[in-house]
Amino acid sequence: MMNQQIPKEREIINKSGNSELCIEVLTYSKKVLTTKKIIMTETQWLSFVSHISGMVYRSINMEAIPALEKEIFSEVTQDSIGMASDICKQLSNLHDDEKYLLSIHFESAKLN
Repeated sequence: MMNQQIPKEREIINKSGNSELCIEVLTYSKKVLTTKKIIMTETQWLSFVSHISGMVYRSINMEAIPALEKEIFSEVTQDSIGMASDICKQLSNLHDDEKYLLSIHFESAKLN
């Protein structure tokens, strides 16, 4: 997946503030996706890369997202939230609610 649209991906990854860490988290994420047999479209992957890049940036700069109303994620499967939680654990200083936002990428890709 990361071989497609390399210039755009590289640009997004560079915005993370730590390209190496961002690539590590993306590599881990790809393993999770492969294990769960989830295939993202190119557009979904770029959106996911952008989200991970933002998470790396927030982790480095200790910025928190605003708290979310978890009820709006009530229809998201525990499987998707679990995958997102595993990926979020690869970074420090993240608000726990990040996993809910990240889980939407998996829910969307499962519909492919």
